[in-house]
Amino acid sequence: MIRVASWASPILLGMATLLWLAAPTTASAASFDCAKAGTPTEKAICGDPAVSKLDDQVATAFKSAQSLWPAGNWASYIRTEQRQWLKDRNAICKADVACLKQDYTRRLSFLTHPGLKWMGRYVAGRCPSDGVYLDVAQNYPDVGIGVELYLCPDPKGNMLLQADGVVDASGRLSFEDAGCPRTLTFTQDTATLSAPKTERCALGTDETVFRRDPAKSPYLSE
Repeated sequence: MIRVASWASPILLGMATLLWLAAPTTASAASFDCAKAGTPTEKAICGDPAVSKLDDQVATAFKSAQSLWPAGNWASYIRTEQRQWLKDRNAICKADVACLKQDYTRRLSFLTHPGLKWMGRYVAGRCPSDGVYLDVAQNYPDVGIGVELYLCPDPKGNMLLQADGVVDASGRLSFEDAGCPRTLTFTQDTATLSAPKTERCALGTDETVFRRDPAKSPYLSE
């Protein structure tokens, strides 16, 4: 702020006002120093106030998301997931402001999603050699989550089931798959899939415990 003595003439006051109005304004971003922006993506973020504000909001949401679980491998998972997102953001959007706005908006929706703490990739067995894994992801833009169960090691070729819904206050998601009632029960680092032993429940198991893999994400390129 420019301070002018009370005795200053109207001419000096007018000059001071003009200097203040002419001073350049610079967008700021919370996650990095714009004065050190080096990549095309960073320069595009710092050069657009709307994107810079989104960057600030995503950085704040990410900081908050790290404390959703007090222990276990959650913090490691969400940090790895964030690094992968930044890598994909830079590679896909580059300096495209429209792309960055869309990507940041989706990212903010993910980091503030009420079901974020349940999301991730959960593995049962010895993936990638064998076993099964469970991808739990956001149903964008809905509030619920989507669940997909795959055989290892093919990440997209051997889907066993697909469902969606909202996890209740006790960490349970109940759904029906081909006439078989199933329940996913979440804890800090596990998701337990259970079903009655009936002919309709074709997977042939009454309970499978999956453990969150802190190095994998169901959202991003492998």
